[in-house]
Amino acid sequence: MNLSDAFFLQRFQTYLASEKKMSKHTVLAYMGDLQDFIRFTHLTYEIQSAGNITHLTIKSWLSNMMANGMDPRSVNRKISALKSYFKYLLKHGWINTDPMLKVSSPKTSKKLPVFIEENKMNEIVSHLIDEKSDEKNEENDGIANDILLTLYHTGMRLSELIHLQKHNIDLSGGTLKVLGKRNKERIIPITDELKTVLNHRMQFHPASAFVFNTAKGKQLYPNYVYRQVKQLLTEHTTLKKKSPHVLRHTFATHLLNNGGDLNAIKELLGHANLSATQVYTHNSVERLKKIHQLAHPKSGK
Repeated sequence: MNLSDAFFLQRFQTYLASEKKMSKHTVLAYMGDLQDFIRFTHLTYEIQSAGNITHLTIKSWLSNMMANGMDPRSVNRKISALKSYFKYLLKHGWINTDPMLKVSSPKTSKKLPVFIEENKMNEIVSHLIDEKSDEKNEENDGIANDILLTLYHTGMRLSELIHLQKHNIDLSGGTLKVLGKRNKERIIPITDELKTVLNHRMQFHPASAFVFNTAKGKQLYPNYVYRQVKQLLTEHTTLKKKSPHVLRHTFATHLLNNGGDLNAIKELLGHANLSATQVYTHNSVERLKKIHQLAHPKSGK
């Protein structure tokens, strides 16, 4: 099978989206990684057939990227793309062995999730709620506040907020339904505070299925949400990182610090594996270390 076969590559892209249920963003990233790999094999080794790819070819590509300073996390993403690619080839009988079986991922340093301290977040929420009480009943008043409050109260991803639909809000039952990664649905409880926010937001653009819309009634887009959140976090915090995902980290960390069960937090976040949720325990351990250092008479403070 020719590596550059356009018909095959289109079929593989469709497979990632329809069968693997990957997001549009992930599919595009995987296909970009695959195109980079194909170019490398053509230019460096003049390989045209998938059957001629070996683990040494792949390791050469990975080593070349790391030698040029690519972050190990990015390299691991490319490895994931190739794993899906060669599994697909093997499944359809276009190769006899999977060269990725002899390829290992580089180790990455674990970065603790950036989050807002609970006292500071309480201040921010109180301030935003006070601002909302002073708003006129106009659409553009407070949409940034509503976005931030929704992200913090639910821990949902940016893409999940954008796709949040009115019929998935149950104000009487106090829950909302989120369509997460791989089209997996989950239920998130909502507070009375958030009920008020969402009820207000749903009054605008009756013809739209979405809770959050632009002034013209169109569905929000990622850069719009990012800008709104960044502006508010810049006003109220000194964090270097100011993204919607910081609010997701804050949601999870606050739940854990207040005794939330790790498995329950996993379900609320929509994580496929508990290992993805366990990263938040590191923040809790660091918090305990600080408390110990400040309070224990033998801490050497």
